[in-house]
Amino acid sequence: MASPTLMFCIGATKAGTSWLHRYVAGHPQCYVRGVKELHYFDAEAFDEWAFWAADAGRHRDRCKEVAIRASAQTADRKIRDARDAEAWCQVIAGKKTDDAAYLGYLQDGLGAQKLIGDFTPAYGLLPAHALRRMATLLPDVRFVFLLRDPVSRVWSHTRMMARRQCENAGDIPRQAVTLMSRILKGMEPQIVRRSDYIGPVTRLRATVDPKQVFFGFYEELFTQGAMARLCRFLGIDAHEADLGRRVMEGPKVAMPPGQWTEMRDYLAPQYDAMRDIFGKLPDAWGMEPVKV
Repeated sequence: MASPTLMFCIGATKAGTSWLHRYVAGHPQCYVRGVKELHYFDAEAFDEWAFWAADAGRHRDRCKEVAIRASAQTADRKIRDARDAEAWCQVIAGKKTDDAAYLGYLQDGLGAQKLIGDFTPAYGLLPAHALRRMATLLPDVRFVFLLRDPVSRVWSHTRMMARRQCENAGDIPRQAVTLMSRILKGMEPQIVRRSDYIGPVTRLRATVDPKQVFFGFYEELFTQGAMARLCRFLGIDAHEADLGRRVMEGPKVAMPPGQWTEMRDYLAPQYDAMRDIFGKLPDAWGMEPVKV
């Protein structure tokens, strides 16, 4: 049997990658394991094996904990996810490059499906040589990179981080505004790195065959037509998408208008560069939202 298509969804953070993972996982021609983000290639590129091995273990334990309290249907899914996470722990705990083990994990249990996938937005930060190696890992490799209005993306990311940092939901709005202020002062380097489209898009275009790369916009993603186009790129049949469901949606917090303007100015180079590369951008890009 021919090897499957290998799909890498490499970014961007808070640009619809979790929703797309859910869609692909539910597609009858796709086979996706229960761990969304594997971090195999960034562990290799940045020597972060220990960090991501520990993270995989925490994910396994969380799945087990949820399964104990969940309904029967959810419990079954979380038990399967925990088993997948344990299998991935066995791979990444080796703390070394092992492409055979990596591909073996992705394909363990594969039936007649045509596509397997790794959805790790952090891969967008990888250097060119890592992307080049990924592009030849199997005979057919495809990359998907999703972009979202830069200010909307960073605000969604900031709200997610604020929720993680606050014990009380009532503290999230104030913490989100504080984090935005810190970003503008250069004090949140991880969020700033994930706000960069110029580096990832430029590296992808320079190192990977254009026929292997799909650039999509979050603002245009949630239609049956958009998903049909993506499916054609991936070499699978169009499959109806649940367009009304959002995945990993952040808490509803309004951004102060003045802060929006500051962040729009801060990220102006991203808007300018993406317009130069792609031409027309979605109408929503650069427009201050009325509501979150």
